[in-house]
This record gives sequence, C-alpha cells and structure tokens, in this order.
Amino acid sequence: MKILLYFDWAGTRKELNDHDNKMKKSCIDTGVKHEGLFGSMNAKWNYVWIFDSQGYDHFLEMARKVPRPVHMTHYITELLIPINL
Repeated sequence: MKILLYFDWAGTRKELNDHDNKMKKSCIDTGVKHEGLFGSMNAKWNYVWIFDSQGYDHFLEMARKVPRPVHMTHYITELLIPINL
C-alpha cells in the first residue's frame, strides 16, 4: 500500500532534513519503505512523503516512533490501495 503524507512545514530546511532522517530511521526499524520526500505541486501543501507499507497499521507503527514536530503545522494522510482488475 502506498501512503502519501502531505504536510506544511514552518521550520528551516535543516530542521526538515533532521526530521526526514528520523523518519528514514523509523522506516528502517519497522520495515516500511521510505520512497522519498517531495515538493508538492498541490497548492494546499508544501511537501509530501511517500511510503510503501504492508498496510495502514504498519505505517502507524512507523509513524508513532517519531513525534510530530511543532514545525509540521498540519498534515493529511492519503492511502493508495492496490486494485486488482
């Protein structure tokens, strides 16, 4: 399952890089694949992380290991569920 985590960031690029490294470590620890941090063309959000996990609970296991920093003012999670045609 692909998971997109859209968010706004009010901190510095260094603080964002530090937080991204924490997310990467949590992904390694839990087996969630960190597919990257991207700038979002969506007018609502600054950035989007893309993850690949076995399911939403697997993603939550990873995400709970990294507290949300104050610089992440708000976010939304989008689930992309594979469809077998």
